[in-house]
Amino acid sequence: MSSIEAVTIPKWGMTMTEGTVVQWLVKEGEKVTRGQELLEVESTKVNNVVESTADGVLKRIVIQEGDAAPVGALIGVIADDSASDEEIEALIESYAHRMNAVEDGDAAGNGPRAVAVPSGVVNVLDVGAEGDEAVVLIHGFGGDLSTWMFNQAVFAEKLRTIAVDLPGHGASTPVATEDVFAAITDALIAATDATGVKRLHLVGHSFGGAVAAAIAEKEPDKVASLTLIAPVGLSKEINRAFLADFVAAERRRPLLNVLERLFSDPSKITSEMVEGTLQFKRLEGVQEALSRIAESIANDDGQARSIGAALEKLQCPVMAIWGERDAIIPVPEQSKLPSNVELRVIPEVGHMPQMEASSALNDAVFENIRRAR
Repeated sequence: MSSIEAVTIPKWGMTMTEGTVVQWLVKEGEKVTRGQELLEVESTKVNNVVESTADGVLKRIVIQEGDAAPVGALIGVIADDSASDEEIEALIESYAHRMNAVEDGDAAGNGPRAVAVPSGVVNVLDVGAEGDEAVVLIHGFGGDLSTWMFNQAVFAEKLRTIAVDLPGHGASTPVATEDVFAAITDALIAATDATGVKRLHLVGHSFGGAVAAAIAEKEPDKVASLTLIAPVGLSKEINRAFLADFVAAERRRPLLNVLERLFSDPSKITSEMVEGTLQFKRLEGVQEALSRIAESIANDDGQARSIGAALEKLQCPVMAIWGERDAIIPVPEQSKLPSNVELRVIPEVGHMPQMEASSALNDAVFENIRRAR
């Protein structure tokens, strides 16, 4: 039986509607392997590569470099040698019928919503299957729920998936209290309670990793698995200048210089990402909130938080994932981590493996979730 695989414009983020083919990295007629980078696609938010989902030969390039197409549109065909031209043309024709326009209302009903909590509101994007079990995605310092644009839709194919804006970020209300970390933790617990979720698979990045660990410590019976991506709290080392420079950056060029430190490959940063971050930083109360959060993360002695003792007490699966080239929080030694924490290091990426190596990260998160089921 012939093996034919469609290569389509991916959906990076729940509001993405189309992508532009920037560059094909493989020529028509060349052999490819599963996981190999095929082409680079640009959306309004970010540039990223599309990987092959199968072994075979790139039989057809349907969308050429420089052309745009809607999410889900056919851009190429991978097949084995037994596939006939007729079978390939039939696949292409089937997509021509389905994908000559973006489906009306594709993003409608999947937009973020504000959830009331005692400190104000927490902005959440809740997608995927219904039910009281969910993956909860918690971004890091200075980010927002779009951090998970390469991950949330993938997780939502199998589980309800909720991405949140931390208080003081995105569209969530800043918390005005002395103990900002505790207030943020309490706000997220209240927000997840309001969604009706009873069983949590927490995925936290950087500062959000420390928040996720605190939630697990306070509600261990609700947390089924914990995946931490370059979390704050497992060592003293941190690039404190990044925090200070992010808070201080008020113009495009200085902010771009700061954001580039997050990535091994800074080309993934788009002008829209920079402008969106600038607009957020100019909102009332945000600069003050970011300053308080930065002070809760690090001081003159390095990282101010420690989550090791909390992690040791957990009965759920715990995994820590790091980018090998992390320039913000260096990769710790496995021997320095609690014995129940499995360390995964992804080569050649920086502090944002969820964006730079999304396939590898998604696979690791699913693996950790399966251990809890």
